[in-house]
Amino acid sequence: MDDKNRREFLRRTGALGIAGAAALGYPLLESRAAGSAPLLPPRDTIAAGGGATVKIGHLDGFSGVYASASASQQIGLEIAVDQAMKKNSRIKYVIVKGDDANTPATGSTEARRLISQEKVDILAGCLSSGVGLAVSNTCEQLGMFFLAIGTHDTNITGQGAHHVTFRQTCSNAMLANAVGPALLKFGKKWYFITADYAFGNDAQARLQKILLAQGGQVVANDKHALGAIDFSSYMTKARNTDAEVMVFCNYGPDTQNAVKAAIQLGINKKMKFGGILCGNDVAIDLPVDDIIGSTWGYVWGPEAGGDRTAAIYAALKAKSKNVDWRQYLGMMAGESMINRMNAAGTTDTTKLIAAFEGYHYDAGKKAGAYFRKCDHQAVQQTYAGTIVPKAKRKAEGEYFVITSTVGGEYAAEACSEPDSAAATKTFAAETPVPARDGYTPLNFKSM
Repeated sequence: MDDKNRREFLRRTGALGIAGAAALGYPLLESRAAGSAPLLPPRDTIAAGGGATVKIGHLDGFSGVYASASASQQIGLEIAVDQAMKKNSRIKYVIVKGDDANTPATGSTEARRLISQEKVDILAGCLSSGVGLAVSNTCEQLGMFFLAIGTHDTNITGQGAHHVTFRQTCSNAMLANAVGPALLKFGKKWYFITADYAFGNDAQARLQKILLAQGGQVVANDKHALGAIDFSSYMTKARNTDAEVMVFCNYGPDTQNAVKAAIQLGINKKMKFGGILCGNDVAIDLPVDDIIGSTWGYVWGPEAGGDRTAAIYAALKAKSKNVDWRQYLGMMAGESMINRMNAAGTTDTTKLIAAFEGYHYDAGKKAGAYFRKCDHQAVQQTYAGTIVPKAKRKAEGEYFVITSTVGGEYAAEACSEPDSAAATKTFAAETPVPARDGYTPLNFKSM
């Protein structure tokens, strides 16, 4: 048995030992004739009293513009894994990381490595929507289940959907339905600053639709490259318009750099600020005192009002000085994957899909959440969060309060809407899921 097969032997048999290994079909000595056909992969069983290792692939932008936010998602995932192993010590969960560098091509390559070489049992991650779309395509080709943790482009559960892919976070369409009405209260002449890739362009289109439906006006839509540094030319142009609201359809360092450039030119004194998405991980490097009252799409916070909210916040706080909703998303994704693998009794992709469809869970929000069958979106309450003065913050590093809540069904809209209907059509065309090459699913029995 070579080193690679020995490692796989130990991972899949765990505490079952030699007798269990023989029962599962692992040879204790290599006795086949030279040139004979390779052995079929073993059929794995995690028996009561035994144990095994489940590999969770986490593909994210650990380097580049979204490195900080990707690290937050990793923190949440680690918490979920640690909690699961405390509840059931017979199963060990190992997170195998891949760095997509926020580049679609790199993301696809790393996904293939995790699936084909590392033999991860389930794959999750991605923050960049462009990467998420590319990884979803790769997983469809290779028959791999994929849970998108933090990608917001609506198309991932719409026109670009694949039936192996589910989304843990809110889509841009959901965020727009939450924050759009709040931004309209600031005025109906909007100046957009948009990151020119999947996430930014989709966010702008979703917010523009709401604006125009209410008789508003798009004063301009300036597009910038992902990772832009200098926003002075955009802000000089914006300062000379009659726009009432500056709407940021970007995230992370792009939002930080754009807001700082706007404040340097005093635009915050003539326009209200807001955007599709923000959180504590971004606000920590924003001049927050200059944008008090700005309102953004928001995923979760300590005042979400659910039965589990305080416990989730405490778990995150124990792991990180500054809590943000990216950590929350990682935790929710980890819980969802572990719960559904156990419910399905296997890591077989087709059975995982069936286990996720219609799965209702406690998202740490006032109302419950679920993954719906028509588009594989996690339907959940979605928020607008407003940056408040220091005196009104619940804790250091908690810059936002939830100022508007919309129900999950309202935010996600009906399955008959074009995005979800397109996903449903794609799922029907893609069945069945291709078998993973050289992989035998883990089998959870007699637990």
